[in-house]
Amino acid sequence: MVQADKTPVENTNPSKVPNIPKADIDLMDVAKQVRDTWLTKPSITLIWLTQEDFSTNVDGYSTTLLARKSTGSTRPEITGKLKKLDVTLDKDVENVKVYLADKYGIADAPSYYAAFGIVKTGKVYKLPKDRDERKAAFALLVPAITLHGFQNKQYGNTYWTSQKTLYESLLTQATTIDGSVSSKVGDKNVLKAQIKKGLNALIHIIKGNYPDTYKTELRSWGFQKEKY
Repeated sequence: MVQADKTPVENTNPSKVPNIPKADIDLMDVAKQVRDTWLTKPSITLIWLTQEDFSTNVDGYSTTLLARKSTGSTRPEITGKLKKLDVTLDKDVENVKVYLADKYGIADAPSYYAAFGIVKTGKVYKLPKDRDERKAAFALLVPAITLHGFQNKQYGNTYWTSQKTLYESLLTQATTIDGSVSSKVGDKNVLKAQIKKGLNALIHIIKGNYPDTYKTELRSWGFQKEKY
């Protein structure tokens, strides 16, 4: 039996780096260079896009992209604080279960859990894992602490009211950041599409005007593929 030749076949059609970069930052850099170069070459024109409009799009894209990155940069901090607080809450709610067991007995204690926002997850009872549901659980837990006479305990009204306020604050911050980032991403993508459309058109115009030297000309405009 002849063994098949496993020598890898050489790729005779290697993928080419496009003239227009895919990464947001690279696109911003190239677009700025093209904008500046176009200012020095007024003979290059497009019927549907003026240099001034292209420049406006580039400036808007740059501002929106940097704002999106700045806004999103605070999200990991909030995410980390929420994760840490979730761990603390999961641990400390066990004390409430102990209070209930001491007052109502181990067998009957679980029947009161729901009044405190404690739900069954798998085989154990704990606060909801979903953050919106956990937030809603606080609306039950805090008044239930007082209703059942645990308000003066270590993990009583003061403790859970404080944790409720902190949790809601962090959740609001996370939601606000996510909404702001989502909005900026939408704006960025609209401008990105317009810029890429303009760059593609300019590439074709440059190739048409410089049939023999267009590669050099493209580089002078900022289309330097080795940089991205």
